[in-house]
Amino acid sequence: MKPATTGLLHKLIRNALAFTLSAVPLVAYAAFPDKPVTIVVPFGVGGSSDAQARVIAQELSKKWGQPVVVDNRAGGQTVIGTSLVAKAKPDGYTILYIAFAWITNQYLIKELPYKASDLAPITSLGRYPLALMVRSDVPATTVAEYVAYAKAQNRPMNFGISTIGASMHLAALEFANQTGIEMVFPPYKSGSIGALNDLIGKQIDGIFEGAVYKPHADGGRVKALFMGQTNRMPGWDLPSATEVGLPTFDMTAWYGLMVPSATPGAIQEQLSADVRSVLAQPSVRERFAGLGVIAGGMSPKEFSAFLDAQHLKLGSFIERNRAQLGQ
Repeated sequence: MKPATTGLLHKLIRNALAFTLSAVPLVAYAAFPDKPVTIVVPFGVGGSSDAQARVIAQELSKKWGQPVVVDNRAGGQTVIGTSLVAKAKPDGYTILYIAFAWITNQYLIKELPYKASDLAPITSLGRYPLALMVRSDVPATTVAEYVAYAKAQNRPMNFGISTIGASMHLAALEFANQTGIEMVFPPYKSGSIGALNDLIGKQIDGIFEGAVYKPHADGGRVKALFMGQTNRMPGWDLPSATEVGLPTFDMTAWYGLMVPSATPGAIQEQLSADVRSVLAQPSVRERFAGLGVIAGGMSPKEFSAFLDAQHLKLGSFIERNRAQLGQ
């Protein structure tokens, strides 16, 4: 073979090999997912968490051309569902929906069946501002009037919660701390839906929940008195915590997604990018707004930093309130 021909052949082989090697990670990356994906929601069917997950699942299924199933695994203060994902195969096909309890459980439960390091953050789904909702027959239309009414009763106020350490629990506890109202917190296995139904039925005194239940306030079935954050929420004409004389009250729920930490980095990045692209869709943001959720979309690094900050905030809150939390 002539030298020129040999050189040309070697060049062609090198180019073909380079193309093949460069294509390998792209092919592996593009192949995901090639079977159904599951989003585990550690809450019951019917609440805001379940609804959010189903919006995301529906849109990801369209994007991927694969079924995305929502698996509700309520119970154990979200430990059951969380443990399931922590022990799942780290291949990206099992995703965990997280909320406040992801952090609060690490302070409230001594022996968890998983470590925080077992899961890696993918992205934030959104924020869920909480409003104080009370019985419709209470003779109060302002927070000041409600506080006076509650203190005049010869019993503690019953504020329903979905689970110990949930956002609605910590919000109610903080409200009790800042106003001096005596409270007890009956947990509901059926989640916030069960608590809302009992509030409508006048079986309990109040809950902290989001705008997903605004229609019940608009319809007069419950009274909404203020939004539990420092500013008003667009679309709901409720005074902020600052406006009602509680300038340091800020208990906003949040949600996100995680996967087993051993999941390949390329798959973690793809999951994050794909979910964030879904969250960026105007139609999805509108559907989230209808659930009372302000859509998120943090990168894994941003969400990790956010979770670190929440650890400091919520951990400090729990340490100050261990007695009230039954610890």
